[in-house]
Amino acid sequence: MATKAVLKLTQVHGVVKVRGTGSAEIALATDLKKSTETQSSPKANIRTIHWACSVGTTATVTRNSQVLYYLSGTGKMEFMGWSDNEENGSNIVVDFSSGTGAVVLELAKVSGYGPQQHQDAPLDTVGNSYNGGSLG
Repeated sequence: MATKAVLKLTQVHGVVKVRGTGSAEIALATDLKKSTETQSSPKANIRTIHWACSVGTTATVTRNSQVLYYLSGTGKMEFMGWSDNEENGSNIVVDFSSGTGAVVLELAKVSGYGPQQHQDAPLDTVGNSYNGGSLG
């Protein structure tokens, strides 16, 4: 069974690594929820995927029984200015079908994590608040 580790977790952002053999599930309601958040029908889009698979290994990224990505070798997909919202209300399963590997997913928490989710979200730092004006 593959293992998972949450590498980063903020109000609007999560980074999760899955590694090993077999599969692991990233549960939107628990793995991406901060202890100070509530959740109700959470949704998270995929923003970036990094992967490294051993020779002969294929990894899949699946949501709601739909395979979204087939990965082999090593690589990175970074979605600049957009994110993959297909099946974004479903948990994510990473499976290494024929060997070992590691996949790191950068996720955008787009809704369902409580009323405080997007406060200060543009800066996403402690002590800096967004006053509603232009950010750029």
